Amino acid sequence: MSCAASPTLKDAPAKPRLAAPARSVDTALLVEDDPVAAALLAQALRERGIRQVVVAGNGLAALAAMSRMAIPAQLVVCDLLMPECDGFEFMEKLGAARYAGGLLLVSGMDDRTLNSASLMARFHRLNLLGALRKPVEATALVAALARLA
Repeated sequence: MSCAASPTLKDAPAKPRLAAPARSVDTALLVEDDPVAAALLAQALRERGIRQVVVAGNGLAALAAMSRMAIPAQLVVCDLLMPECDGFEFMEKLGAARYAGGLLLVSGMDDRTLNSASLMARFHRLNLLGALRKPVEATALVAALARLA
């Protein structure tokens, strides 16, 4: 099943939307298909005070996880290259749902692709915090998360 054929966030029951938090992030959704990268990024997010990190292996799993969350994640950290539903398709779904939290893109792809993804996020009116190359450096992560404040 592709992202295009999947249910949208609009199909989920209506839930209160949260704007980007003023001080801290309680919940993050990490969309990453590589288990090692996911574990490292989840740990890095927890070390920066994020209490709950929900991990999804691709955009389809992330959409399902978001539909189950009582309160939407305040932060989405998303890889670009994933099976079934990649980061580009997932950003389209986030934009259609008017996701109001912060979005941080992470990828091992080249700068041109990261730039294209950043442009797409802005086109969909997502609150883009940054587009970081893997492996993500701690200082770059801290700087991106500071943009939520």
